[in-house]
Parts: sequence; C-alpha cells; structure tokens
Amino acid sequence: MAETRSDTDIQARRRAVLGMILAGLGMVLAVLWGLWAFLHNQTGVLIVTSRPSGAEVILNRRPTDLLTTAFLSDLPADSFIVSLRKDGYRPIPPTQGVSVQPNETTRVTFLLAPLVRGDDRPLPPVSGKARNWQWRIVRIASDPDSAAIILDDKPLGVRTPVTVLLESGLHHLQACWPDGRKAFKNIIIDENQSPPDLIMRPVTYEKFVRPNQETEP
Repeated sequence: MAETRSDTDIQARRRAVLGMILAGLGMVLAVLWGLWAFLHNQTGVLIVTSRPSGAEVILNRRPTDLLTTAFLSDLPADSFIVSLRKDGYRPIPPTQGVSVQPNETTRVTFLLAPLVRGDDRPLPPVSGKARNWQWRIVRIASDPDSAAIILDDKPLGVRTPVTVLLESGLHHLQACWPDGRKAFKNIIIDENQSPPDLIMRPVTYEKFVRPNQETEP
C-alpha cells in the first residue's frame, strides 16, 4: 500500500510539473507571437497636404496619381523624398525628406506658390510612370463636405474630400460631421480592379411611433 501511494504521489507531481512546463511554454509562445507580429508590421502612414490642395504627390521622383490631401496607408517603413506638382505652381520647399516609422503617422505639408514669369528655376524632377502600387487609390467625398474620416477604427486626421491609398482587402470607413452625424461604409479593395469613388452621406433615422400613438402635427 505504501509503495502504491508513493507511486501515485510521484505521478501526481510529474503531472503538476508537466502542466507548469506546458503553461510556461504557452506564455513564451504568446510573447514570441506578439513580438513577431509587431516586428513584421513594418508599415506606417504618410499624409501629404498642400495649400492650395489638388497637387499630385511625387514619391521618390515618381508620380503616384494621388492628389492632396493624400493619405497613404500601409506604406513600407522607409525614407522617402516627397514633392508635388501642379500646373502653374511651384512647391515650397521643392522637396522634403521624410522617414515613415512602423505603426506611426507622418505628416508633410507644402505651400504652392504661383509661377512667376522669368523665374527659370527648375521644378522638382519627375521620371517614369506612376508606381504600380499593391494598393488602390480611393477618392472619398461627402455630402456635406468637411467630414472627418476614420479608417479601420483609426482617425486619419483629415476631412473630406480626401484621396486615400488603400491596401488590398476589406476596409471599414466612417465619416463624422462636426454636428455629430455619421456615415458608415465597408469597401473591398481588389488590386485587379479600380474601386469607385465614394460619397459618404449621413445616416438618417426615422422616428418610431407606436400604432396607437398620435403624431404631432
């Protein structure tokens, strides 16, 4: 009987130790997974604005077909040379170097000065065709204008109308007006198709009236 109890105690201790080891391994794997996900999310956000707006964004001396105010989401974390071009205007400064950091939003702003006759200074160089993005350009407008845009639960810090560069996949858009009205829309980005331009309109609510309740004139 004593030997049986001893064997039982040993097995119980072994099971307890094994359980602790498995729990520890689970915690380690969870930490490693979180670290892996953080390190592999090496993308950031770049917002380019100008006064006046409507200038094409030039990234590393290549056109993008994006017009200011432009929002570039999921941009690879790297250093970029940003400039603008707009007929009849000169960007000030001509170019700006920016460093996009993972999981952060970088903003860059240009002033567009009208070209002056006799000013022979060269404009920032542009070469090649528009970059073949893995993303697609979406132009978001609203009725009325000046709605703040929230993309995938992250405020963009810009108001409509706005040009956005979205990664392939499903995205959730939310428009918020200063008076508290909101609009919601889901959009699927397919890199093989051109998404339509979006117009966000406030959600309307109908007052619920009971059948036996008289409505006010």
